Amino acid sequence: MMDKKIILGYTRRLLAIIPSIFFCALGVALLVSPEWGSDPLTTFEIGLSNVFYVQLGTAALVFEGIVFFVFLIIRRDLVHLGTLAWCFLIGPFENVWLDFLAPILPPVDAMSFGLKVGCIIAGSLIIILTLAYYIPIGLGYQSSDIFAFAMADLLHKSYGIGLSVSYCILFALGVFMGASWGIGTLIAVFVYGPVIDRLLPYFKPYTYKIAGMTDEKDD
Repeated sequence: MMDKKIILGYTRRLLAIIPSIFFCALGVALLVSPEWGSDPLTTFEIGLSNVFYVQLGTAALVFEGIVFFVFLIIRRDLVHLGTLAWCFLIGPFENVWLDFLAPILPPVDAMSFGLKVGCIIAGSLIIILTLAYYIPIGLGYQSSDIFAFAMADLLHKSYGIGLSVSYCILFALGVFMGASWGIGTLIAVFVYGPVIDRLLPYFKPYTYKIAGMTDEKDD
């Protein structure tokens, strides 16, 4: 049975993850608002919804549920409480931000070129910063990061390279299944991984402080 200190440690780490999910959802909402592409995982899930003739939410829920249980068996170190938090909160948080932005941003066909570019840049920056913050917590990852770490281990490379490779695969499969894509998708594929790799060493000390962790953290 876990002692009180370990339980409190897990609780603090989990609570430290929640804000990153909330702000990452804002980044995703901004990224997709110009309709110039979504992140590669969503692109893949859109492809699944096309193939199986189901709603995107259903396709995403089923796919991420499968990912959770498969990796719970084959890579238990990548799945934890944080994974469940991402699975259950990212969708609702995205809806909150989309509803919030709806009266602020003009309709897509009325958006200027500069505003569309600004939304993609702002959304990408928010996503990159929140991922660089939450990854060091190590209390389970969202599906795209599970793929990234698994690929990084397979290739014996960094997380960022693993993310770029897994994004390429998800992107290609999504397009093959008829999903739409755009410049936002390409930015995610080619920019996110390398930039996050560079930011992780700078974010790690602050993340550890917020989450109450040390380099000798318990898994």
